[in-house]
Amino acid sequence: MITRNFLTFDIEEWFHANYDGIDLHHYDHKSTNLEANVDRLIAICDTFNVKSTCFILGDVARHKPHIVKKLFAAGHEIASHGSSHQLIYPMRPDEFHADIRLSSDILEQIIGEKVIGYRAPSWSVKPDTLPWFYDILAQEGFLYSSSVYPAKNTLFGIPNFPDTPHYPTSSPVLEIPQSVMSLFGNRVGYAGGGYLRFFPTWLIKRMIRMKNRDAKSVFIYLHPREIDIHQPRLELGLMDGYFHYQGIAGC
Repeated sequence: MITRNFLTFDIEEWFHANYDGIDLHHYDHKSTNLEANVDRLIAICDTFNVKSTCFILGDVARHKPHIVKKLFAAGHEIASHGSSHQLIYPMRPDEFHADIRLSSDILEQIIGEKVIGYRAPSWSVKPDTLPWFYDILAQEGFLYSSSVYPAKNTLFGIPNFPDTPHYPTSSPVLEIPQSVMSLFGNRVGYAGGGYLRFFPTWLIKRMIRMKNRDAKSVFIYLHPREIDIHQPRLELGLMDGYFHYQGIAGC
């Protein structure tokens, strides 16, 4: 039996990040290459006859519904990335509920279909959010989430979380955690974002083959800005700036 791998995109602007000191509202009216980057992603997928799941921010969908329509028409699954890229763990349950309902309403009005998938901004699900997180998703009709990073860094992650798709609670919402590998005894991402740009291609391919030999799927994620060497730059500290931008020049 062939093991399938999955390609996902977080459809958001170049300034949608959750580092300390970043005020997302400050950038609302800044210039953007998002549509051109999405067009390029669609073209790449068409070249290799690949379809993806696109986790789209409600703010992006509201301001640029034609991007959602374009992805949907090209055969890509439309899923929710929340409304405005706010972290989950500072939210109250009612705030989270309102956030996902707003994003779902916007997306569903555009495509005319029910949205069943959700991804938390910056993988911002923590252990103390789990008791209500999946229940609220279920109440809104979501069938799956891809919101947990089963490793730890300074911003996100649950290091002891299972690294395969499963039902974490009694709710009917399947969690599809991000793919990780073991490096010096610690779990580390390799299949998306800064990790995908940091590690050499040969290592990433090797890890994918190893996972597939064990009949495990790999879940890859990218952002449109990661294929754009001409994007504007956020003012970030040394370490955050390195993680956010390293490897993009090779796109």
